[in-house]
Formats: sequence, C-alpha cells, structure tokens
Amino acid sequence: MLLNFINVMLVFSIGILLVNIAAVILNRRWLWFVITTVIELLFVYLVLYIQLPPKNLTTLLNVNILLAGVAAIINFIGNAGLSAVDKVRALGQHERHVKVTDKQAHFLRRYLLVLLVPIVLWIIVGATAFVTRLTSINNVYDSIPTQTKRSAELLTSAKDMPIALAPDTAKRKMQQKFSVIPNSNMYKLDGITAQMVNGKYVYVATVEFNGFFKWLKNKSVPGYFIISATDVNAQPKFVTERLKYTTSAYLNDDAARKIYANAPTYASTGRMNLEIDDQGKPYYVQTLYREYGVSGRMKFNEFKTAVLNAQTGEVKVYEANHAPKFIDAPITSAAANQMNEFYGRYQKGWWNQTSFGAKRNVKIPTNNGVYSGGQITPLIDAKGHLVYFTDFTSGNNDQDSALGYSLIDAKTGKLTYYRDTRSGLMDSDGAISIADKIYPEKKWQAHMPILYNIDGTPTWVVSLLDTKGIFKKYVYINAIDNDIVIDGDNAQEALDDYRKDLAESTSNNRSTDPKTEKEITGKVSRVAVINDGKKTIVNFMLENQSTVFKIDSDSSPTVVFLKMGDEVSFKANLLDNAKIATIDDMTIKGLK
Repeated sequence: MLLNFINVMLVFSIGILLVNIAAVILNRRWLWFVITTVIELLFVYLVLYIQLPPKNLTTLLNVNILLAGVAAIINFIGNAGLSAVDKVRALGQHERHVKVTDKQAHFLRRYLLVLLVPIVLWIIVGATAFVTRLTSINNVYDSIPTQTKRSAELLTSAKDMPIALAPDTAKRKMQQKFSVIPNSNMYKLDGITAQMVNGKYVYVATVEFNGFFKWLKNKSVPGYFIISATDVNAQPKFVTERLKYTTSAYLNDDAARKIYANAPTYASTGRMNLEIDDQGKPYYVQTLYREYGVSGRMKFNEFKTAVLNAQTGEVKVYEANHAPKFIDAPITSAAANQMNEFYGRYQKGWWNQTSFGAKRNVKIPTNNGVYSGGQITPLIDAKGHLVYFTDFTSGNNDQDSALGYSLIDAKTGKLTYYRDTRSGLMDSDGAISIADKIYPEKKWQAHMPILYNIDGTPTWVVSLLDTKGIFKKYVYINAIDNDIVIDGDNAQEALDDYRKDLAESTSNNRSTDPKTEKEITGKVSRVAVINDGKKTIVNFMLENQSTVFKIDSDSSPTVVFLKMGDEVSFKANLLDNAKIATIDDMTIKGLK
C-alpha cells in the first residue's frame, strides 16, 4: 500500500515539483529546494491518505494547480527571507551588498511570473471544464447502453419473481438480534445490501466498529447479518466470519483506502457494498469510473469494479460485466442513480432541460426507492438477475402520471426503459398516497413501490410498514384504474386475490405485452356473464383447463352469445400459475 500511495502522491504533486524546480533554476538554492520539496511531499501524502480525493482528471488538475500555488507562495516568502539574510550578512561590504540586492531584485521580478502561472492555469482549467460539461452531454448520453420496451416487467408468480420486503423491515429485525454479537456495544449495524446467495434472494448487513477506540481494541468485526428478502416471517442470522478490512476501520485496515490505493487510474462513485459468495466469504465491492475529459461526467459504458477480500485485503479490479459470478452488483446503486439522472434529463441536450428550455422528453426520477437517496429500488427479474428499479415522472407538480420507468442491470449497466404510450399510468407518488390511506387509523406507511405487469395490467406493488418499520401488508394497485386495490399478508395470496378482482372488474385492462400471447383453442365448459350497467364482461373456462378467461363485449360484441360447448380460438397471455387471463378478441366456431 505504501508504494501505491507514493505513486498517487507523485501524480498529485507534479505542480509542486514544477514550481520548486523553477525556483531552484531562478535562485540556485539547492538546499532550500530539497528541504521544501520533502516537507511538501510528506504533507501531500498525509492529505491524500486521509482525504482520498477522486482520481479523475478534473480533480487531479485542480489539486495540482492548488498545490502549485501554495508551493509558489512558500518559495516566494522563503527565498525573499533568505535573500534578506544574505543582505544582512553583506553589511559592511558595499560591493557585495550591491550584488546581493541585484540578485534579490532579479529573483523577485522573475518569480512573480511563477506566482501568476497557477492562477492562469486555474482559470483555463475552470473554463475548459465548464465548456466540456456542456459539449460532452451528447457523448455522455450516448455512452448509456439503453433499450426501450412498451410493457412493464411480467409478474407471473411471486415465487418465480420474488417481491422483496422493505430493507427497513430487515434492518429492524437485525437490530433486535444485535445482542447475539459478542461485545455488541462495540459495534453498530451499517449498510444493507440486496443480493442472491445460493440461489436465494437475501439482505446482507455489515457490522461495523462503533468508533476509533473500538477498532483499536478489536482490529476486526466478528461477522455480518443475513436474512431472507422475501419471507415475511424470516429471522436474521448472524454469520461468524471475521472481517479485518471494513468501511469503519482506520489507517491501512480501511476498506476504502485499500481500494483507493489499488485502483490508481480510476475514480470511485458511491459507497461500497458488502457481498457474500456462496461459501459465505465477505467481499467489499466498489464501482469505478473514468471521466469524460475535464468535465466531472462519467463514461457510463466504461465502469470497472474493485473487489476487496474483507479478510485478506486482496484487491482485484475487473471490467464490470466480467466480475466474479457471485458479485450481483458490480455496478452499485450510486452509479445507477447517476445514469438515471442523466438519461432522464439530457435526452435533448443541456438547454432543453433548463428553466428556459422546452423540457421536451425530460423525465425526473422519483424519490420513492430505498437506495441512493430514495431513487433506486433493487429487485430480482425473471432471469434471477439483480436490477435497479426507478420510475420517472414529469417535472410539472400538477401531474402525477408516470412517464415510464427504468430497470438497470446491476451486472452489465444496461438501462431498459419501459414506456406504455397507450395507457395513462399513475406514478409511484400516487400509489404511495393510495396505500397510505388503506389503514389510516393504524398510521401504516407505504414503501418500495414497484410496477409490474400482471395479466396484461400495469400494477403497483407496495409494502405497508408500521411506525417501527415492521412489515404488515402487501398492496396491489391497478396503475390504470386505481379503484382496484388489494392487500394481503403475503405476496402470492395478494397476487391471487388481485387477479380475481381483475377478472371480475369491468374496467378496460388490456394486454400491454403482445409478445407473450399464445394461440389457444378449445371447447367452452363454463360461462358467466357480468353486467354492471356500464359494461358487459364474459368470463369462461375451457375443458381440461383451470384458467378463467375474461373478455369485454366492447372489444368483441359476439361474445355475449357464447355458450357451453362452443369451440373457440383466441390469443391470451397465459402465464405460469395464472388463474385468470384477459383477452381482447375471440373467434366462436359457427358464429360470424
């Protein structure tokens, strides 16, 4: 680590070295050069070791210019003082006195230029950074790997695509079990991370030192907590695996300092996560990036991932999409948050999103998530991959409709934007507002709204927590027709009840994902017609099938004549374990 920090120090000290070399050329004071240079380099090393400044080009230039300015002032004052000493020593020797005075004046005149150089460079770098931030917007936007889809993520089963508990609930349970840790007063519960371990969706929370002297006495934390992210009845388990390198340790045991020293050409973004391999071994994961020019903006297609073994201190740096298989989030939520912000605001450039711009296609991420200041919610997609969910709304406070939402793959950084242009969808703020009012007397609060596609209907799934953060209910809210609201004690039961209400409802909930439609033929075994005075809905079943099919007579007028024994054909989103499916059109054999 020492050599790594020396290398970083030398890069940040180029300005100092140049100024000191210029000073020795002008004044030939070699001893002064050596002494000041050594002291200044030691100071820089100490500051870098403590502060860990970002290693992007913008910070590198600004720090070098600042330190060059400080070195110039030190040299100016120091050499002026040394020249004055020389003058005193020359008293009584008139000829030598003249030579010293001339030497002093010559140095001061020329060194004034050295003093001005850092100021001029700072102005140039600042102006360059400002211009680059504006001119690089299109290039940075193009670096976001994106695709656009029309429909929400299909929810076929709460088991196949597990719906997570709110992290606050998991953290509350862990805090209640904190006494199982030996000498628990020396530690505190820190960040919580969603991940897959041995094929199960879990939360892992770090145990950290509760101050400097606690670290000095113990030098390692005894382990971490793990709990199911989907089982409302699960209890946390404390896993004994000693971690020497943590985010709360000091000096060379600091996890951030280890990664900083071993990734000299990349800057980090956001806080690091603790991830567990399938054998239970702990690793800290940090997302690294490179800057686009002198702009402070990151290149979203060049993420790297630093992986620190929390027990041995070994650090390895990978391309984000080539990180070890057990690392579920080589791209952490902070990087995903930056990507969402840029994607939402800058599709049409810088001027468009300003107060004076048209704000065409400007999308603002909501703040109803659980990571990165509330903009990110983790979930597991149908493929078992960890993704980050964020919904977008309009910048107009008078609107509460969702403009769409993004899912960012935590392994690849690919952003998929979902936008259903056929239906006006309620945003997450509206879903939270509805869920909050279900049990007003109990003061339960809604958390973690996520938009799914349930039998072709965009649906918000929300968790209700009590004032202590304990989970109470899942709530399913129709994002098109918010009169359809179902709550339940577990995700699957609530899903089944919600599907039943969709089938019985006469609201027009049409399929939003034609790619999943299957051609179905069969003989009708049961028919039920529902008319509420506004619409007529026909529900029917086929022989040898348990699924109830639902069709609106407005979309297919002949369905009101459907009877048992009719042979029919149609397309439907017949999902696994689906008890109900909505269809838009149907052909009845013999009926035209």
